[in-house]
Amino acid sequence: MKQTLNKILHVVVDVLIVFILIISVLILTMALTARGGDGVPSVFGKAPIGVLTDSMKGDKPDDFNKGDLIICDVVEDKVSAEYKEGDVVTFAADIDSDGNQDYVTHRLYKKTEDGTFLTKGDNNETYDQDPKNKIVFPNISNSDILAVYHGQKISGLGGVINYLQTPNGFFLVILLPMIIFFLYQAVRVVLNAMAYSKEKGELAAREAIANADLTEEQKQKAIAEYLAAQQGEQASSDQPPEEPKESEDA
Repeated sequence: MKQTLNKILHVVVDVLIVFILIISVLILTMALTARGGDGVPSVFGKAPIGVLTDSMKGDKPDDFNKGDLIICDVVEDKVSAEYKEGDVVTFAADIDSDGNQDYVTHRLYKKTEDGTFLTKGDNNETYDQDPKNKIVFPNISNSDILAVYHGQKISGLGGVINYLQTPNGFFLVILLPMIIFFLYQAVRVVLNAMAYSKEKGELAAREAIANADLTEEQKQKAIAEYLAAQQGEQASSDQPPEEPKESEDA
């Protein structure tokens, strides 16, 4: 029963570590493919983006909610790509005015005379370019569009992906379990090596006794004494060392 439970535990741990490795590789790939405002985190031409606000909340087929994970198609050729009013696209903008570019996925609502677009979240009352709005983005041109959204999403998974991409999330969910796993594997290797050494020593002892010029009864007695000695050494090694006794004053 104990051996069965150990095997199940090993399988569970191995499956878990493979899953963590896959997630870590995906996150690393996404981090490497993003280059500030010039790129968006992507895997095999798909850009998984965690939704941070309810600006696109609505009843349209391609609307989405805060916390969703939307799957966008990365724009490979920005020069020849064509867009129309109503397309939902991803572009980079400084949302918090902190100097860092964030990814915004909004709808192209109106094309201007110079060929650029006014963008707007379906749940927002004003265009992103409206001066009356608290957040003002510049008009969007073809070269600004990083990806296009066609309605593929996973509800509720965006927050998890966003957290995993933070330093704390990556450490707690990915790096720390990996460290624990490698320590666990190191302990397993040491224990297996000790068990192998003990088994090898026992086998050598049995062969030596079997080849000795002894009667069958003497061989069985020698084997029993050897096993008893091994068990005694194991028991003594498992016991904590005795504290020295205080000497009595004369």
